[in-house]
Order: sequence, then structure tokens, then C-alpha cells
Amino acid sequence: MPRNATLQAPPHASQAARQQILPLDWEPDQTLDNFDPGTQRDNALVLQALNDLLQQRSHGALYVWGETGSGKSHLLWAACHAQQRQDRWALLLTPQTPASAWPDVSDLLAQSAGGLLAVDDTQHLCEWQQDWLFGLYNAARTARLAFLASGNATPAALPLRADLRTRLSWGLALRLSPPDDTLRARVLQRLAHDRGYTLSPELLHYMLTHLSRDLSRLAALMAAFDRYALATQRPATVPLLKSLLAEQPQLLQTAPPGIACG
Repeated sequence: MPRNATLQAPPHASQAARQQILPLDWEPDQTLDNFDPGTQRDNALVLQALNDLLQQRSHGALYVWGETGSGKSHLLWAACHAQQRQDRWALLLTPQTPASAWPDVSDLLAQSAGGLLAVDDTQHLCEWQQDWLFGLYNAARTARLAFLASGNATPAALPLRADLRTRLSWGLALRLSPPDDTLRARVLQRLAHDRGYTLSPELLHYMLTHLSRDLSRLAALMAAFDRYALATQRPATVPLLKSLLAEQPQLLQTAPPGIACG
């Protein structure tokens, strides 16, 4: 797509698809209330900046960067859901979002001030997505929508077109620190408690030493573990977890993003 072209959704994209808020597989585990910043001051600053952003009724921008598993996606999902609960417009885009679900500039300009445009994993955006996002960012400013994005590096270090990197650095750019073992243990126990049980010291130690440090992966695994325990009618133990992982080894894998570029 030429960089000076008017951004339009593909002809087959319906208005409903282009204004899709959240995918159907969104899980309510990801909220601002249950995001645990731990003891890292960086994370507390990010959470405060995000809450400030969502309270505005004018354009503001926040870019959050950090390594995989630090909780960036959790915050973006949670922010969109928080907007929905306030009856405000919110849209989350990712590199996996198909072209049919990317909005037209006019869709953003039609929204009331105080809505939110969020973009996750900006480092994986392909060329057409970068071109499209450049136009959407400018539209968000005009429409007085908040803008929230994440990536694995500072804006200047992202493999994106130069003018998009500049846009991402116009607002606050804050680092999110990865969780330490104390925080991971607390998150795992909370996930278990939400499902009606407590992790034994043996099971918790096994999880901390054998599972991903990625909090979103841990949440997905805990959900699968709970379903497995219910299906087998067995208590949550290390042998049961090993049995699950033997049957579903993909739960241990960090899958690369499926880029929706054509």
C-alpha cells in the first residue's frame, strides 16, 4: 500500500468486523485489578500511567515495552475491557488480526472522545500493518482517542518505518519489568485460588522451576490444568501436571506469532 494512500478496509470487510472490539477467546482473567506489579517500581509506574490514560477524555498515548512474559498483553486486554465496562469504544489490534478486522480511518473519526485504540506486539507488524497503523494513529489524535501500544524494545529500536517509530515515541514510553519468582508464585496461587484450590508447596515449586516465566502462558496452562483435573477427577498434583504436559506438550512451547500478512 502506498504510504500516502487513503486507508480503506478490504471490500469484503463488514462494518461489524471492522469495529470488532475483542476476539471471542478473550478471558476475564486479564483485568487491571488483578495485574500484580510486584515490587518493581517500573511496573507500578506503568500501571499508574495506564490508569491515568484511561481516565482522560482527550488524546493521550502510552507505549509499554519489555521482554516476552512481562505482562504487556495482559495490560492491553485489561485496558480494553475496562473501557468497555465504562461504555467507551475500544479496539485491540495485533499482528494476528486479519485485514478484514482492521478499521477504516473513518471508523475512528466517528467514535466519541475518550475511546481507546490499542496495538499489541508492534515489533511484529508487517509492512501493510505499519502503513495502516500510521493512518489510524493520526485519526486517533484527531478524534481524541487514547492510544496504547506495546513492543519488545524502545520505539527507536523497533523494526518499523521511521515515521511510525516517531509516533510511538510521542507519548510516554515506559518499561515493564519481567516477574520475579515471588511474583510468579503469587500469580500462580491466585489463579489456583480463583479455581477453588491451593497449590501445594511441591506443585508450586515444580511450576516455578519447570514452566514458562511468561505470565500469559502460565495463565493458559493453569486453565488447561484445571480442565484436565476436572475431566480426570483427580486432585492437582505434580504427577497430574506431568501427565497433562505429556499429553499436551504444546503447553510448554512459546509459539511464534502468526503474522496475518499477505
